Amino acid sequence: MNVLITGGTGFIGSRLAIRLIDQGHRVRLLSLIKTKAERENAEELGNRGAELLEASVADRSMHEQALRDVDVVHHIAALMREADVPDSMFWDVNVRATQDLVHASERAGVRRFVYCSSIGVTGGVRGRRVDETEPYHPANIYGRTKAAAEEWVLARARESGFPLSAIRPADVYGPGDQRYVKMFRMIQKGRFFYLGSGRGRRHMIYIDDLIDGMLAAQERDEAVGQVFILAGPSPIALRELAGLMAAELHVRPPWLRLPYWPTWLASAVVQAVAKPLGVQPPIYPRRVEFYHADYEFDTAKARDVLGWTPRVDVGDGIRRTLDAYREAGLVDPPGS
Repeated sequence: MNVLITGGTGFIGSRLAIRLIDQGHRVRLLSLIKTKAERENAEELGNRGAELLEASVADRSMHEQALRDVDVVHHIAALMREADVPDSMFWDVNVRATQDLVHASERAGVRRFVYCSSIGVTGGVRGRRVDETEPYHPANIYGRTKAAAEEWVLARARESGFPLSAIRPADVYGPGDQRYVKMFRMIQKGRFFYLGSGRGRRHMIYIDDLIDGMLAAQERDEAVGQVFILAGPSPIALRELAGLMAAELHVRPPWLRLPYWPTWLASAVVQAVAKPLGVQPPIYPRRVEFYHADYEFDTAKARDVLGWTPRVDVGDGIRRTLDAYREAGLVDPPGS
């Protein structure tokens, strides 16, 4: 089977590519390389036999070449955390390029298209469990454009019969991701603090469990025209997560708390000043909101329709992630 993965040099895309290659499939990546980690992923995947087309999914001139002889598309590429680009670019990359890639996939005879959406499409729902019936209520430009693309993808599946599915990953983590490196380091050095109480829950999913769900959405006929939330066995409060990390690092758990709302307001001011200057702000609301989140997701639909069940709990996942960070030299060994 020939598989195209957009955003294939990123964390999720590269891990999906490795799994598919290990299963004997041929993998092509349509992806930009903007970071050291993406360069390393590209080199590893190239050594494993993946083909790389280094380009943005928004470069429509690459779609025909990328889709040649492709059976399955996993569309992961998106603008996400960029804070120094205009909203129009989010709409072009996240929505219009998705639509154009779907149309090109139809013409190319692709037999299955899996769209990677986001839990951000339902916005900052707090304190209750959310499933796929929750109305769209995105809180930022990333969420608005992902919601628009997801809604269009599902409508296209109904209207055209093209075999499209969508998945909404929860907070993805695991070996190969570096988003939690800073948190581990700060806890290890006694510098991590909470903005607010730290009691808000976050629902995470270990990368291997996510890949299992993505492949189930790729293969199950029942998945066509459907969207699925993929999340781990249970949510965890930020304080508990930091405590697990501290225990694995053999250090004292974080205890310092600072007020949330003054920090959020300050971050909004910094972003407002930085945006017209075209620079990436050192702090901005979406980063601060990490400390305020409190969410839980219902994965019953994925279990029932896809036959999928998450297997890695947070404790085991954090342990595996820290081991990978240490092996890569990203986190100091114990006692150092």
